[in-house]
Amino acid sequence: MPRGLLAVGLGAFGFFGLFWGVFAVLLTDLTRALSLSPGPLGFALFVGAGASIVAMAALGWTADRLGRRAFLLVSGVVMGFGISGLALSGGYVALLLTLVVLYSASGLYDVGINSAAVDLEQTSGRRFMTLLHAAFSAGATLGAVAAGVLVQAGADYRLVYLGLLLPLAVLLVAFAATRFPAGTRNTPGRDEEGGRYGLYRHLPLLLVGGIALLGLGSEGEMEHWSGLYLRDTLGLPALLGGSGVAVFYAAMAVGRLGTAGVVRLIGNRGTLIWAGSFTAAGMVLALATREPLLVVAGFLVVGLSLSGVAPIAFSVAGDLAPDRAGAAISVITTMGYGGFLLGPVVVGGLAELVGLRTALLTIAAAGLVIAGLGYRVPVAKVRPKQAG
Repeated sequence: MPRGLLAVGLGAFGFFGLFWGVFAVLLTDLTRALSLSPGPLGFALFVGAGASIVAMAALGWTADRLGRRAFLLVSGVVMGFGISGLALSGGYVALLLTLVVLYSASGLYDVGINSAAVDLEQTSGRRFMTLLHAAFSAGATLGAVAAGVLVQAGADYRLVYLGLLLPLAVLLVAFAATRFPAGTRNTPGRDEEGGRYGLYRHLPLLLVGGIALLGLGSEGEMEHWSGLYLRDTLGLPALLGGSGVAVFYAAMAVGRLGTAGVVRLIGNRGTLIWAGSFTAAGMVLALATREPLLVVAGFLVVGLSLSGVAPIAFSVAGDLAPDRAGAAISVITTMGYGGFLLGPVVVGGLAELVGLRTALLTIAAAGLVIAGLGYRVPVAKVRPKQAG
């Protein structure tokens, strides 16, 4: 049972990363086809991300009520419609509607796969979250590289989008055939424990959500601004600067594979403290010099260090509310997505005032806060539960 769930989980996280890697590369082709300037594009992405946060806050709890299989199937199917919309959108209004559907579905899909990952950990008594998030990063690296190669070879970006529907269809069949743990949807009285949104008053969970917000916010800042910093601020060649997203995702994948072993040795609390500290140190190194090798080395340290923050936050959330994993993951995902959305916006605003180099110090500051909050993270053991 855990082995089968692990295989499906790796596929689910890997596809999610594959999609976002492709999306990051093809966004330029999409905007060119629709003749969009940065302003309207930024607004469209902001609307989509905002819809995602609303959807997760409003519907994330249904991952417990419906069960993992139904929740993942529905969110996956709707996500497929959103991907198709990217290929078929012929105007700005159509793109706005597409992004609302796509981002909402992808946010709920994210809740679903992380809830299933918590179930896997609780069922097996082992930590798998960092491994599963490594699959996301590996999928994103593959997606970014594959999309770049296909477009360079002359493939229509619309066909590349539509090509994602094939692995998604295979994944949906796997969801339908998988026997997920029974979960908690049949447990009586659950909604009465503070209501559907009662976990937003759960202080230890909010602390973990704050860590996820800082970690994913820093990831968003790196993904959006590292390439621009290398190319525009430092004037490095396009090949080196343009590979920033792929290099960062690759560092995240490697780091998440290593983080699993680190967590086993020093626990979630110790790993978060060291991750935050090294994130701050790596960012200071990258920004303190104009030597390309040292800058890239600093960025790699940041990627390796940040890699474990989000998956640890999801694992701890599952420990704090093992009988309401879907609702707990919804809280963490909503706060984390908020950070992922606002982080790049904050850096962009600060860059207008003080320059990009100084603005990127917010990542170092976030690392120090993560390290400080890490001391307050509750220590909990994973206790195997019976699968249904």
